[in-house]
Amino acid sequence: MSRPHGTVTDTISHYTFAHLNLKELSLTGRVDYTLSTALTVQLYAQPFLSKGTYSNLRELAADPKAAAFDDRYTPYAAPADGVNKKVFNSTAVLRWEYRPGSTLFIVWTQGRYDQVGAEGSRSMGGELRDLFGLHPDNTFLVKASYWINW
Repeated sequence: MSRPHGTVTDTISHYTFAHLNLKELSLTGRVDYTLSTALTVQLYAQPFLSKGTYSNLRELAADPKAAAFDDRYTPYAAPADGVNKKVFNSTAVLRWEYRPGSTLFIVWTQGRYDQVGAEGSRSMGGELRDLFGLHPDNTFLVKASYWINW
């Protein structure tokens, strides 16, 4: 697969392209559990891993409309980097209807993220284990609604 690689700037801009060998692993899980008619728990989790290496790095040539591929894209000597992205998002929601029409929500959201410019030597399983060692960004929310009956 050939994808735009980006723009490299030294003394002039080089519009670069490369082949990308990419592996991705993702899963979306959702569980809803009803403890009673007034109390529920919802859980959501989504891990995502993406690893790849760029090869055959080329730049746009002076004549991008040339008939031959080698005349449109010329080899570029900069080292080709890679992709190594890890993302984990999760949410837990406790919902309590403490009186008809009045509800209390307690929400915990967690996100973990890391991205480096090299594929690395770890397997996808090793990358998945590393994902849970990343520093989390936690958010806690409380929302209450009260039904006013006139």
